[in-house]
Amino acid sequence: MATLVLSAVGTALGGPVGGALGSLVGQAVDQQLFGSGPRRGPRLGDLTIQTASYGTMIPRIYGTMRVAGSLIWATDLKEGEQAVSGGKGGSDSLRYSYTASFAVALSSRRTVRIGRIWADGKLLRGAAGDLKVAGTVRFHDGGEGQAVDPLIAAVEGAGATSAFRGLALAVFEDLALAEYGNRIPLLTFEVVGDEGAVEVGAVIGDASGGVIDSGAVAALSGYAAHGSDRRGAVTPIVEMFGLRLRDEGVVVGDRRAVSRTVAEADPGSAVAEKGAAKMARSRRPLGEMPAGLGLGYYDPARDYQSGRAGAGEAGGRTHLSVDLAAVLTVDAARALAEARLARMWAERERAVVQLPPAFIDLQPGDTVRGAGLTGDWDVASVEVTALVVTAELVRRSGGAAALAADGGRASGSADVAASATRLVLLDLPDLGTGEAGPTLMIAASSAGACRPVVVRITANGSERAMVTINRAAIVGAVTSALAVGSTAVRDDVSSVVVQLVNCDAWLTSCDDDALAMGTNLAALGDELIQFGQADMIGAGRFRLSRLLRGRRGSEWAMAGHGVGEMFVLIEADRLTPVTLPGEMVGAEVAALAQGLGDGAAVAARRVAGGEALRPPSPCAVNAVGNAGGLRIEWVRRSRFGWGWSDGVDAPLGEALEHYQVRIAAGAVERVWDSDAPMLVLAASELSPFDAGVVSISVVQVGDRAVSRAAVIIVTL
Repeated sequence: MATLVLSAVGTALGGPVGGALGSLVGQAVDQQLFGSGPRRGPRLGDLTIQTASYGTMIPRIYGTMRVAGSLIWATDLKEGEQAVSGGKGGSDSLRYSYTASFAVALSSRRTVRIGRIWADGKLLRGAAGDLKVAGTVRFHDGGEGQAVDPLIAAVEGAGATSAFRGLALAVFEDLALAEYGNRIPLLTFEVVGDEGAVEVGAVIGDASGGVIDSGAVAALSGYAAHGSDRRGAVTPIVEMFGLRLRDEGVVVGDRRAVSRTVAEADPGSAVAEKGAAKMARSRRPLGEMPAGLGLGYYDPARDYQSGRAGAGEAGGRTHLSVDLAAVLTVDAARALAEARLARMWAERERAVVQLPPAFIDLQPGDTVRGAGLTGDWDVASVEVTALVVTAELVRRSGGAAALAADGGRASGSADVAASATRLVLLDLPDLGTGEAGPTLMIAASSAGACRPVVVRITANGSERAMVTINRAAIVGAVTSALAVGSTAVRDDVSSVVVQLVNCDAWLTSCDDDALAMGTNLAALGDELIQFGQADMIGAGRFRLSRLLRGRRGSEWAMAGHGVGEMFVLIEADRLTPVTLPGEMVGAEVAALAQGLGDGAAVAARRVAGGEALRPPSPCAVNAVGNAGGLRIEWVRRSRFGWGWSDGVDAPLGEALEHYQVRIAAGAVERVWDSDAPMLVLAASELSPFDAGVVSISVVQVGDRAVSRAAVIIVTL
């Protein structure tokens, strides 16, 4: 019997593994594409679950596949700490971060390269080789000359370190784990056994240790040969591609199969039992036949996620599910499923024929035609008894029509390369939080995807804080200068064009009610504005109009706008506050960051002016003559009462209400204090000033700083 012969051949060529393989192939030939019986092949999930245990099978990768691999070496987690500013009156704290170094075995066959890497389903390494988090990765191709990894050698000792030759490895060094819950994530790799597609014959030849020489030229984008033995590694691919195998010392395929024609007189012409039929035909019961077949595969169009292609046949009673650890397009997968199902239905018909000694060299895998047999029939088994050749035949399928299919779409993260960080330091007025010290806001953005970036804060050259920015702000630069406007009415004439750093960011319009509630507040230079209309005029470029100017007491900054000044949308959850001690007002502050896309540290600098400590300056200052003297009046503003919803004066916002009024003309200057929003001066108090033009400035004295001055020019 062929099974026994091929088992012996397999054992002789490949040892115990070859023996298991030979037994499989012999049985497969006898049953002509694998009749009933349990399968020991791999399941699709085997490639997507990362392992870290002894004795785990490591697949042989052909073409390009996405595999999880096996964790074969790791260090303890490395802990780091950084001081984090509490901001907004909170206390500073320590934040701990962790990194890990480890090695993952990817293939037990030499590979060309690795491509993308996913961590917990999110892209960790892009197609360009860029990591999306801090750390480094090295690839070892598994060749015979593979060198010891320097990190593993440094930890384990050069004399005690294996080079893991024959295993393709990915070695990670100090991979940041914050995005993965401070643990080593589930990693999957786009591996590469070969550059380009591979032929089926080459795959099963290598996976079988040379026992099978089929010569099949069908192309595969990728295949993972794995399982408990070589039998499990090659069975699925032999079955799905319908390979016919025969024994010629090695197991060979279609290219060396023999086609024999049986004449009408040949069946039963040899010595046979009297009255025996020349040919016995049979057909498997309809209830045993599959009505459908589902093929599991890996879809390259969906980042190698598993897919399932279906084929159907009318009249069957069961449904067959098969996994093939191969990379296929959805159309190719459906075509394979249809062809496999068509073969099974064709093989429903069998025949046993008795032939004369001229057919004694007939072997499993040969083709027979003639003698009343319609079409081609494959030889499943051969038995020779008393010069009578008894051959079991199965009908060969005529094939199946290829049908188009839709495999869906990928659900993974986009591959966006890290880009340079853009940092902005903002010295904003108090937005209603009541900061305890001079506070700067940090805004960070980049042209690519947002990734956490650690920012060090220095003041007058000494480090003051370290913060981690997790969300990108909407940052840009103006391409047209905004003219001076009025704070009293909405500006429906002026507009400004802003080019955002990240072209995927978006600015939206809002109605007047939303403007009244503070929507679309933005820093333009040092002025705070609100915009009601945002019109996209290009990629990441918006024209802003319907403007409210000088918001939150920033009217002093309306003059001097220029092309190129920064724009930041004020969103509390996208700005990171850094509060400094009170004595740091006037200090030069620098923010330094070095993200994944930064070749060198990125810096933003400005003087801490303490704008958040200042009360807003008085407004509507007016001076009128009063019996030879002067009556000066103004309106108080409060950081806690920007709207005037109830007709009552705004809340004070400071412990005491107090003002300073300064009158200056040339070198002459006088200062008066007032505890009310008015000051009456007698003629005698104005005597130091000659009749003429004077400057009158009014500031509110707050708990921690004085406001900016409100100034008018009058003639005495």
